[in-house]
Amino acid sequence: MYDLLIKNGTLIDGTGAPRFAADLAVQDGRIARIAPQITEPARRVIDARGLMVSPGFIDTHTHSDGTILDPGSTGYNHLEDGATTELAGQCGSLAAPYYGEYSPDCGVSEETYKEICQSYTSFFAYADSIPHGANLAFFAGQGPIRGKVMGLGAGKPNEAQLEEMRALMREAMECGCLGFSTGLVYTPSVFAGTEELIEIAKVAHAYGGVYTTHIRGEGNQLKDSIEEALVIGRASGIPVNISHIKVIGHHNEGASREIIDYIEENQKAGMAITADQYPFTGGSAPLISQIPPKYLTEGKETGLRRLVESAELRRQAEWSIFHETDEFESNIYSAGYAGCLIAGAYKTTEHVGKTLAQLAEETGKAPFDAAIDLLAANEGIVQGIYFSQNQSDLLRFLSQPWVMAGSDWSDYAAPVDPATRAGGHPRAVSTMVHRLELIRDNGLWSLEDAVHRLTGMPAAVYGLPTIGRLKEGLAADITIFDYAALHTEADYDHPFRRNRGIEYVIVNGGIAVEHGAFTGLKNGKVLRMSR
Repeated sequence: MYDLLIKNGTLIDGTGAPRFAADLAVQDGRIARIAPQITEPARRVIDARGLMVSPGFIDTHTHSDGTILDPGSTGYNHLEDGATTELAGQCGSLAAPYYGEYSPDCGVSEETYKEICQSYTSFFAYADSIPHGANLAFFAGQGPIRGKVMGLGAGKPNEAQLEEMRALMREAMECGCLGFSTGLVYTPSVFAGTEELIEIAKVAHAYGGVYTTHIRGEGNQLKDSIEEALVIGRASGIPVNISHIKVIGHHNEGASREIIDYIEENQKAGMAITADQYPFTGGSAPLISQIPPKYLTEGKETGLRRLVESAELRRQAEWSIFHETDEFESNIYSAGYAGCLIAGAYKTTEHVGKTLAQLAEETGKAPFDAAIDLLAANEGIVQGIYFSQNQSDLLRFLSQPWVMAGSDWSDYAAPVDPATRAGGHPRAVSTMVHRLELIRDNGLWSLEDAVHRLTGMPAAVYGLPTIGRLKEGLAADITIFDYAALHTEADYDHPFRRNRGIEYVIVNGGIAVEHGAFTGLKNGKVLRMSR
């Protein structure tokens, strides 16, 4: 007797091959059989008549390495979006190794955080010991590597320090990391030079890893920043992925054309280059990360305290945001205060859903002063949404065969009332659904090609051979959906609304989503790269 039998569905196997009608049986967490008709009994039968049956979607860019420390985390938001696997540790920020930075909202005490995140070995041991909503695989964040060796400030590493960084990268890869990530606008990653990154990349490449990067500038400096990533790829041989590829700044609309041509020119020359993308024009990042890094070289806590204490320092920092964009491109510059929405403020929740311009007007303060006071009131933990992108560039990138899907968000805990206003981003619950919706409504790809870029392609790019395809013997990670009915209900005012069209999501053979709603099952596990 099978554990689960999916009957009468239309299978899209994740390879890009044409869809076909078949039944699919699951046993012991694996796909046991695919055939035109399976008559053997099963403990549970799902009738998928009129529905598409595909491999579980792979969210190639999440930050759930931090939220798994919270015992209440479920990841229901990714599961209800059809994702069965998340690739975390992005933007240079894996929770391990601990290097002195700690966020009090992570769900555990600083003592416990240090114990779990002391090393890659301890972090993976912890991650292996607990259940997860979706499967998780991790990149080694370059930020903690540099922070562990050199602290929070600027400076060029000497040979002994470089060897310490190489050793950390080796440990990460031997623990099963997919490669390494950078967040070259965040402290301390921002202080790393290209040569330093090449040395780390050489180690990751020796193990078959990938380099995925939040580049230094996504607006005025977009092409130069992508070129730095390609320099690292050329010098080390490592495949390169551009994180959440986009064009920032309404004045830069159309720049995607040149970037696409440039990337494809290098692909033709033999480079392995991909990108991931979230399909929304509002970006999101911690508000404190929009302060130029040179004001945070002694750590976020100290830097913020000094900005609170000194009106003159605040004026300097604000002037830098708007006049030193070649040095650092802040989303405050790109979006303006009226385009910066407060999405999370864990101690002053009454400010969530307001823009910085509105907050300034309500408090009678200058906008930057209001922003700094908001950060201080929340111990530096404020999430912003920045409306600085263009739909035309978004769709142009979405049309490229080398662009995958990534939400750039973390796991949520218990399901939030869908009627809740503000406090999140629609990409947290709808990246996969909205991507497919845009592809369908704009006629960009066949469904087979679209599913391939959500499943088989990222599994191949990142060395995860047990997922991403419907094939006998592979993991039973399966998403069942109504393609015609797919629709994103979430928006920036109501970011927790549930999608339409996702019917079932199966993780390692267990039903995690039924009729679009999370069942409470946490059946995911940690995956490791295998080449």
